Amino acid sequence: MRLGATFYVRNAFPWLGQYFGGQKIASTLSPGIGGVLAWGGRAPAKTAAAIARLRGLPRWNLEDGFLRSVGLGKAGSIPLSIVVDDLGLPVDASRPSRLERLIAGAEDAAELGKAIREQIVRNRISKYNHLPHRAPVIERKTRRRILLVDQVVGDISVSKALGSHASFERMLADAQASGAQCLIRTHPDVMAGHRKGYLTTETAGKGGAIFLHDAISVASILDVVDEVWTVSSQFGFDALLRGMPVRCYAAPFYAGWGLTEDQFGVYTKASLAGRRAKLRTIDQIAAAAFSLYPTYRDPADWRQIDVFQAIELIVAQQRAGARI
Repeated sequence: MRLGATFYVRNAFPWLGQYFGGQKIASTLSPGIGGVLAWGGRAPAKTAAAIARLRGLPRWNLEDGFLRSVGLGKAGSIPLSIVVDDLGLPVDASRPSRLERLIAGAEDAAELGKAIREQIVRNRISKYNHLPHRAPVIERKTRRRILLVDQVVGDISVSKALGSHASFERMLADAQASGAQCLIRTHPDVMAGHRKGYLTTETAGKGGAIFLHDAISVASILDVVDEVWTVSSQFGFDALLRGMPVRCYAAPFYAGWGLTEDQFGVYTKASLAGRRAKLRTIDQIAAAAFSLYPTYRDPADWRQIDVFQAIELIVAQQRAGARI
């Protein structure tokens, strides 16, 4: 099927056609296309959705996979995986997504998820894997240490998960009132100077929170904290994979299944009612998120691969980088 996308998507992701049989992605206005591809949830995606409706064409929602690459997308790293969703966005808690339905139906996928989880934890990898494994030097002042995860201002993963600036303020206030030592993880795009975070130094500093500005891996940070609090970051999912307590102040894809301490408001509870009604294990969610949902390809030759081969590629690229 010939597919169309907006100029922004065709220009920003010139490799995208490799995920769809090596075709050249056409304009959304081109005659003869059989469907429309929309990336993310910003203006270009809304434009694509409007055109698809006007032309009576199916639309697929695209995003990076949860196991993406060694480097950042902002730095030009091509993803090893993307997700293609015919229902919604995986970050959108206001409506069902294909991921949500896969998690709900993952009763028999725990063994697969366990194997994936063990490989991810053993190899200390996450969505992005460009940062070194090095313990942060922070004096422990209390027995309990909470990691607060900052996110990028304006990122749809916050608003679509039914979070807001107020969610971060509430999370910070609750943490500072808990008596625990509070560490704040800055988002990689913020550390790289590309974006701005919700938790500013001035706001957090008033309560004694410590910013982790060290450019170190997710695994290295999780090694030195006792629990993770987040609004909707995948960092919370990384913590769950490692068996850590996680509190959520919005509704990311892994919340609402009985694994997280959910600080949902009335509207969020109403939005999820009847959809995330089953209890799920971390292995069932891991199977859906890392294997059943995404498509993996090796950017070297664009052959389709599975999640285990993707993990091997990331580990090999990390080792090659360490030798340079």
